[in-house]
Amino acid sequence: MSIKKIGIGIVGLGTVGSGLIEIIQKNNNSYKSKYNLDFSINGISAKNKKKKRNINIKNYKWFNDPIKMTEFSDIDIIVELVGGSDGLALKLAEKSLINGKYFVTANKALIAKHGIKILDLSIKYNSKFSFEAAVGGGIPIIRLMQNSMIVGKIKSVYGILNGTCNYILTKMRENNLQFNNALKKAQQLGFAEANPEDDINGVDTAYKLAILSNLAFGITTKVSEIFTEGISKIEEIDIKMAEKLGYKIVLLGISNLKNNKVMQRVHPSLVSNNSMISKVNNELNTIIIDDEIADKIMVVGKGAGKKPTSASVMADILNINDENKKKFFVSKSKKANNLSSQDISKREGKFYIRMGVDDKPGVLADITLFFKKQKISIKSMFQLDDKVKNIVPLIFVTHKVTEKKISLVLKKMDALKKIKTKIVLLRIEEL
Repeated sequence: MSIKKIGIGIVGLGTVGSGLIEIIQKNNNSYKSKYNLDFSINGISAKNKKKKRNINIKNYKWFNDPIKMTEFSDIDIIVELVGGSDGLALKLAEKSLINGKYFVTANKALIAKHGIKILDLSIKYNSKFSFEAAVGGGIPIIRLMQNSMIVGKIKSVYGILNGTCNYILTKMRENNLQFNNALKKAQQLGFAEANPEDDINGVDTAYKLAILSNLAFGITTKVSEIFTEGISKIEEIDIKMAEKLGYKIVLLGISNLKNNKVMQRVHPSLVSNNSMISKVNNELNTIIIDDEIADKIMVVGKGAGKKPTSASVMADILNINDENKKKFFVSKSKKANNLSSQDISKREGKFYIRMGVDDKPGVLADITLFFKKQKISIKSMFQLDDKVKNIVPLIFVTHKVTEKKISLVLKKMDALKKIKTKIVLLRIEEL
């Protein structure tokens, strides 16, 4: 079989872009012998050509205007690694597909917002696009979901989708670090961006969840419509109390289908120490697909750092001849006609509640009586000795109650003069 020559254009030379160049440089001879594919980097572009980098880019053709790459005959694949849901990223996607290029991206924001539009272009112009790295870093979740879809109907897809947050929570638990110190360590190791807001506020996870929901159920959701909470409110006291109660705190993205309604949510959760998901630590991600026939399928892999994401982008490039790539979204989007979104208010579950109150006799009894009057059943309660400025922490764990009910009750509690701190609410998930 003859060797197929493939030209690649890379837009964005940050962590992932430079990692991709290293992979191609080191492994191209192997790709020739294994896959009969000979890759050459025939174009590169980034914001600053003169920026100091860990790789030598002098031998590669530089494009000041990356859009010109889409018209260059020696480039077959455009790899977009600049980020952002609009602007250059979207224009690159459109121009690449219109000009018959294969478009590869690790851009979760772009796919979450414009995935269907990009798909339609790829069909119209008989081209392809791939985005494996946009969801699970080094986890080949999209290829797995393709196979799972063939087996049976997916009931839910959920998991730890952000390696930065998982690393922070792991270090808070294992090393007794405060949130800010754990974040700094994640940044030093390259697991967190200089501006980590999208990670720690849950936005990154919400983008990924929107893509997974589309793949699983064919439903297209604006990220702004997904209930999203981050991890910045988690304190050392919560980590220790969760452990005492037999739980571990993780940031989850959850999308489940019930009665033709899809509920999507992102928030820190208490999960049992006996659950599979509780074993996933540090920068690892995990995605679990609950299939009616295959039951639960769990995949684990690194979700933060240069190597896993670059490797996932390279896997998409190697799958250039996979004809199913351009068809996948289509078959799933057609199934969404009879589905609708359901907001989190309908969720029913147990809750962990923390508040700071005056260190005075009878306050615990008063708060307990308040819950009773509001018909909130308390499973367990704790008054801790960690007193600060005459304020003592109270912890409550409820029995099952609806999200709507607990939300209304906590609004009433906020007005009580005995409560001196912001009330922290965490959901307990039985997965």
